[in-house]
Amino acid sequence: MKLALLAFFFLLLNSSTAEVVLDNEGEPLLPSRDYYMVSFISPGPGGVSLANSGNNKTCPVDVIAVPCCRNCIPPTENCNGEALKFNPLAKIGIVPTNHPLTISFAKTPSCAQSPEWILVKEEGAWLVGIGGPEDHPDTEILTGLFIIERYFAGYTLKFCPKHLPEICGSLGLHSDANQNTRLALTNDIPYMVHFRRAGGRSSAI
Repeated sequence: MKLALLAFFFLLLNSSTAEVVLDNEGEPLLPSRDYYMVSFISPGPGGVSLANSGNNKTCPVDVIAVPCCRNCIPPTENCNGEALKFNPLAKIGIVPTNHPLTISFAKTPSCAQSPEWILVKEEGAWLVGIGGPEDHPDTEILTGLFIIERYFAGYTLKFCPKHLPEICGSLGLHSDANQNTRLALTNDIPYMVHFRRAGGRSSAI
């Protein structure tokens, strides 16, 4: 019930500014399909994947931006990372901007409690991960929803805490102690992305 009310709140607030999110072929994003979320800026990181940053974790539950070097010798074989699912709270058949949704990996390690994205407090920052308390021992966890916003020619993501849905923060990049580039809340430049359909004509980079 709370999630339904939250979706209604966002629809009322953003109905005049919402538009359909498009992939890099100009096709609408659909909840039924899987997509790679890749940096819009080139050169830059590739898509997103899962890693284990330590901190007493036994499962790869930290969301990282995949290192990507197309001009290296040898070049990075896969810059796409892992495919994602975007599921709006309102079952409307497409993924709109400025509307609350959950994000999850299409394929998730069996050791994780949940495939859905959450925020965890590590290294003084709110970092994106998946799973639950058992996957992030002795770590503060923040649950909520995400929204996709148009940002120039690409898109950015925002996270909205479940207990304060009207206060949303932009996602950017954070370099952790193990030199992983992780998605995190930021007050700086947001991470600008675009979407490639997994298995589509342009899914290869």
